[in-house]
Amino acid sequence: MNPARVAHIPPPPILPDIVYDELRAYLRASGSTLSPGEALIKAVQAWIAKGRADAIPARGYQWKQLFLPEGTRVRLRVITTWHVATIVGDALIYEGQAVSPHQMAKQAAGDGRNAWREIWVLLPGHRNWTHAALMRAQLLKQAAKVPPTPAEAMGVAAKAMSEALST
Repeated sequence: MNPARVAHIPPPPILPDIVYDELRAYLRASGSTLSPGEALIKAVQAWIAKGRADAIPARGYQWKQLFLPEGTRVRLRVITTWHVATIVGDALIYEGQAVSPHQMAKQAAGDGRNAWREIWVLLPGHRNWTHAALMRAQLLKQAAKVPPTPAEAMGVAAKAMSEALST
C-alpha cells in the first residue's frame, strides 16, 4: 500500500471522514496490504455472510423467552437424585419422551414445583450449570435496556468492521 497514493483518495461519500481516517490508520499500523476500499468491501462481505449464517434457524427448544440450543442439558434435584433431560432437535427429552420443563418438574417432583426455580441448565460448550431463573432474569434485563443511540450504534459497527478486518 502506497501511503502517498492513499492520502489522495477521498473517502466514499457514505463514510464519515473520521471513520475513513481511522480505517486508513488501522490498515497502515497493522501492515495490511489492502486499500481502504478493499477493506470496506471485505468488511461488508463478512458482515453479510455473518447475517446470513445467523439467519439459519438453530435447532433447539424455546422455553418462554429462553432459547435452549440442541445439546443443552437440563436438570433438577429431588431429595438426593438429579433428574436430567437433553434438548434433542426441537424437543426437551426426559425419560424418552418430549416434555415441557413444567412437565419434567411435575413428573420428577410432583405438583407444586416451579420449573424456573427448580431447573439448572448446561449449555453446549459451557462447563458450569446455570440456574434457569437467573438466565431468565438476565434476558429480561437485557430486553429492558434502552436501544443504542446513533453514536453507540456507529461505534458497534466500527468495532465489528475492525474485527472483520483482523480476521
